[in-house]
Amino acid sequence: MLCKHLSFLEHLLNMLRNHFITASRDLLLAARTTPIHGVILALRRCLLEEPEVVSSMLEAQKMPLWRLFFQHLVMTMRDISNLLLSMLQSNEASSTDQHASSPSFADMGNAIGSLIRLGKGLEEEEEDTVLLSEEHSLILTCCWVSVKEIGLLLGGLAEKVLPQPLSAGCQPLLPLQVVRRASKVFQDILLKCRHWGAVEGCSVGFAKFCATLLSHPSPKLQNIPRTMLTEGLALLSSPRGSSVTRRAAGFPMLFLCIVTGEGPAESRPLLTHCIQTLLTLADQPISHSSDQTVDLPQVSAVHVLQTLVRGSNLGPALQQHITSLMVLVLKALSSPSWAMRNAANQLFGALTVRLLGQKWSPEDDRAKDGISPEALFGRHVHLRSILLEELSLAVEVSVFKGPRRGKFHLCPSLYAVLTFLAKLQPSGDTQDSTLTCFLEPLIQLSGNPVYAVRVMAAKALVPFIPVTDYGKILLRLASRFPQPEAALSHNALHGCLLQIQAVLNQALKFDRLHPELLRSVACMMESHIWLLMDIRRCPLICAVYLQVLSLVLRSCSPGFVQQVWELLYGDLASPKPGFSPIQLGSSNFCQCAVNFLSQEATRQESPERIRDLSLLLQKGNPDVQVAVLTWLLDNEEGKGLKSNKELQLIFMEKFKEILKNTGDPTVLKLYLKVFVHLFGNVAEGQPFPEKLALECGEILFSMVENDHQGPGLRSHAMCAATLFLSQHPEGGPLRERWIAMVEHWSDSLSDEVLRMAAAKAAQMGGPAWIWRARTSSNFLLRSQVLRLIEAAIRLLQDENQQVRHGAASFVSRLVQSPWPAQQVQPHNSCLQLQSSKALLSLLEFLLENFGDHPSTFASLMHLLPMVELRETLMELESQGVVSLYKEDEPNVYTEPAVFSQVLLPFLLQLVENASISQKLCESIQSWLETTGAGIVSTIQFCKQWWSQEDIPCLHLKALSCPDVHSAIAALLVKAILVAHVLKILETQNQPNCTPGISVSSQELSCTIHSLKDLLRRRGIAIMVKMEPEQARLEEN
Repeated sequence: MLCKHLSFLEHLLNMLRNHFITASRDLLLAARTTPIHGVILALRRCLLEEPEVVSSMLEAQKMPLWRLFFQHLVMTMRDISNLLLSMLQSNEASSTDQHASSPSFADMGNAIGSLIRLGKGLEEEEEDTVLLSEEHSLILTCCWVSVKEIGLLLGGLAEKVLPQPLSAGCQPLLPLQVVRRASKVFQDILLKCRHWGAVEGCSVGFAKFCATLLSHPSPKLQNIPRTMLTEGLALLSSPRGSSVTRRAAGFPMLFLCIVTGEGPAESRPLLTHCIQTLLTLADQPISHSSDQTVDLPQVSAVHVLQTLVRGSNLGPALQQHITSLMVLVLKALSSPSWAMRNAANQLFGALTVRLLGQKWSPEDDRAKDGISPEALFGRHVHLRSILLEELSLAVEVSVFKGPRRGKFHLCPSLYAVLTFLAKLQPSGDTQDSTLTCFLEPLIQLSGNPVYAVRVMAAKALVPFIPVTDYGKILLRLASRFPQPEAALSHNALHGCLLQIQAVLNQALKFDRLHPELLRSVACMMESHIWLLMDIRRCPLICAVYLQVLSLVLRSCSPGFVQQVWELLYGDLASPKPGFSPIQLGSSNFCQCAVNFLSQEATRQESPERIRDLSLLLQKGNPDVQVAVLTWLLDNEEGKGLKSNKELQLIFMEKFKEILKNTGDPTVLKLYLKVFVHLFGNVAEGQPFPEKLALECGEILFSMVENDHQGPGLRSHAMCAATLFLSQHPEGGPLRERWIAMVEHWSDSLSDEVLRMAAAKAAQMGGPAWIWRARTSSNFLLRSQVLRLIEAAIRLLQDENQQVRHGAASFVSRLVQSPWPAQQVQPHNSCLQLQSSKALLSLLEFLLENFGDHPSTFASLMHLLPMVELRETLMELESQGVVSLYKEDEPNVYTEPAVFSQVLLPFLLQLVENASISQKLCESIQSWLETTGAGIVSTIQFCKQWWSQEDIPCLHLKALSCPDVHSAIAALLVKAILVAHVLKILETQNQPNCTPGISVSSQELSCTIHSLKDLLRRRGIAIMVKMEPEQARLEEN
C-alpha cells in the first residue's frame, strides 16, 4: 500500500544520497551548492515532529517498508559521518580506524586546505593568511553542522521508535543490527570530532539514545551502552600519541551521556563503575620524565571526571564520591605534569560549584544564599579531616620548616583549599569544636611567604569564627603584634593585619561589637603607630594598617588622628628618602593614605584640611595626584570636598598645565574624567575665565581630532571640551568642530567608545544650546542643530544599550520643561525616556521647533535606507547560491524597514506644512523634480518584478535578503510622499510640470496599493500608513 509520508521521506533520502555523492567528489562544491545538513534537518523534523508519520509506522502492512527505510537511513548517516570525519583527519589517521583520536586544529587546517585546492583545481598551496578564508569556514561549517544534525536525528529516532508498542509476532522497526550501527556512528563522532558545537549537539542525541536503550526491556539493547562504556574506559587507559591541542575533545561527553541514561531511581551501577575506574586511573603516578606533548591517560581521566561533576543530572548521585574526588584533586595539584595540574584545577572548580553552588554575579544585589561550614561538613563528614590535614601540613611546611631552614616551600594545593573555605558563609552563634579547630592553622598561615596565600587565609578565617567570638578573636589577633624593638617578620605582620581587617569588616557588618570592645581594639591599633614611622616600614603593611584604622576611626582619640594626619601628609607632601615611588606597594599606600586623609577631611568638614588636600593635588608626586583623582572619582561621600571652590581653582590650574605638558596618557585620561566629574554641573552656571576656556578648548579639540590618540583618551577629551563650548560664540569654529565630531562618531562604523562619547557630549552640550537656537534667526546655527539631531537619531538606534541610553538622556533633557538660560539643568531633574519613546519624542520636537527650516525635510530623507531596490534585485539575479557567510551589518540592532515606517508620518506632516514656509516648499519641490521620476519608475519595476510567476527561487532569495526589505520600505515611503505632493499640487490647481511623472496622484496611489497587496501575497508585509483617503480605500 502506498504511503505518502514514506514516499516523501524516501525522496528526501534520495536527495541526501545525491548530496553525499557530490560531497565525496568535491566537498567545497557541495558546501556551496548542496549542503548536507539541510536535508538531514528536514528528515528529522518530518520523522519526529509529525504525529501521522508515527501512526503510519505502526500499521502492520507498512512496517516492512519503514524497517527497510530506517536501515537505509542509518547506513546513509554512517556513510556521511565517516566521509566528513575522514576528510578532516590527518594523513596518519586512517578513516577506518574507529579508535583514532580527534585531529588537531593544525591537522584539520591542512586537510581543509587540501580540499580547497582540490575544489579550485589548484596544485600549489595558496599564500598562508592569518584569517580563515570563506572557503575554509564554509567547509568547516558544512562538516560540523552536518555531524551535529546526524547525532540529533539518530538520537531522536531511537527515542521515538524503540518505545513504540508492537503487535505480537512483529519484528522491531529498528533491528538490533541497525541500533548497533547507530551506536558506532555516535562513538566515531564523539571520539573524532573536535568542534564543541557539534559535540554538544551530538551529545543531546546520544543522551536520548542511551536513555532509551537502558530503559528498554530488551537485555541486548541495554547491553549496547554498557559495552560502549567498557570500550571507552579501555581506550582511555591505553596510551595515545596525540598532541596536546587534542585534549579531551568529545571523549568526556561519551561517558557523560551513557551514565546519565541510567534511571535516577536506580543505584546507578554504570556511574559507580565509571568513577571508580577513572579514580584508579587518575591516581596512577606520572613520571617526571613523561612526555608532556601527548595526552596522558591520567589527565584524560581527570577531564572526564570534571565533565561528570558538571553534569546537571548527576548531582545527587555524585554525593557519595565527593570525598574521593577531593582527595584526588589535592594530590593532582602537586603533580609534576602541568597538564595534570591544569586538569585538577578545572575539576576543583567543578567540585566547588557542586558543593557550594553557582557563583553569583556582581550585578546581583539579592542576598547571597550559601552553605555554612556546619552544613557542608554535616553532609560530607570526611571532607573536614581532609581539608584540615591539608592546612596543617601547609603550616608545617611553609611557616615552621621554611624560615628555619632558609628555604621557600610551596604547597600547590594550599591556595585552592583556602579559596574553597573562603567561599563558605559565616558560622552561627554557637561554638562547634569541629570547626574551631580550623582557626589555629588559618591564623598560623598569616605568616606564609606567599602574598596571595596571606590574603586568602584572611578571607577563609571569617566563616569559622562564631558570631559571638568576633571580639575575642580580634583581641587575640591584635595581641600578636610585635613591639618596635623586636625582630620583625613583614609577612607575619602583613598577614595578621589582613586577618584583623577581614574579621573587623564582618563584625561591623553584622553590628556584633560592643563600643567598649571596639575602643579596646582602637587603643591596640593606636599603640602600633610606629608602623607608620619605623624605618623598616613596608608600604603594603602601612596600607593595610590604614585600612584597619579607617574602620575604627570614630573610636580613636583626636590626638592620635591628628598625629596620623601629620605623618601621612608629611609623607605625601615631601616623601622621605626611605619612601621610594618604585617600591613595591607604594602606589597602594598612596591610595590608602589619600583615602584616609580625604575621609577625615570630609568627616570634619575642615577648610584647612581641604586646603591641604588641594595642595597635594597641586604639588604631590604623580602617585599622590593619581590617588587624589581616583578618590574624587570613586567616592560620592566627598561631595562637599568636590564642590570646594579652592580645590576647583587649584584643579583648573593643574589641569591647564597637564594639557600643555601631555605625559602619561593614563594620568591625562584620569584628569579629564575628574574634570568632567567636578565641573559637569557648574560649567554653565559659573563660566570659566575666557582666556582659559579658549586655550583649553583648542588643546582638547586637537586631541579629539587626532586619530593617532586612543579612543579612550579622545572620548574623555570630547566630554571635557564640551564644557568649554558655552564660552565660545554660538556659531563659532569650535562649535562647528564639535558638531562635526559628534556626527562622525555617531556612525555605526565608529568605535563603541567614541559612539558613547558622542551620546554623552550631546547630552552635556546639546539641550541648552538647542533651546537657545530655537528662537534664533541664524540659518547656520539652526542647520547645526539639525545635524546634531540627525546624529542623535542614529545614536538612538545604536546596537549598544549604553549608547542608546546616553542618547535617550539627551532627548529627555531636551524635550522636557526647559530651565532658565542662566541655570544648568541637574542630571537627575528629568524623567529618563526609553530609547524608542525618545526617538519619537525627538522627531516631534524637530517638527514642532524646526519644521519650517528648509533643510529639515532633506535631513529626515537622509535617514531613510540608502539602498536602491533595482540594483539589489539585479544583484540577486546575477549571483549564485546565497553565501552562508555574508558579513554582518555594522549595526544589528537597527531595523531600517521599520524605521522608514516610523518616519513616514513626520515626513507627511512636513509636506502638509510646506504651505507655511516658502523655503520648505521649494526644498520639497526640488526633491520631487530630482527624484520623483526615478521613484515612479522603480515602483513600476518593483510591481513587474514581483508579478513574475516563473522565478519562485528568486522570490525566496529576495524574501531572505534584509536589503530588499529595507529598499522596499524606503521606496514605498518615497512613493507615498510623491503621491501626497502631487495631490497637494492638484488641489491647488497647479500643473504638474515634474519631468518624468505622467501619472496623477490617484493613479500613483492605486499603484502603491496594488503593490502592497502583491508584496503581502509574496510574504512581505510593509505596514506603511497612507493618507486618509488611501487608508479607507485599503480597508475596502
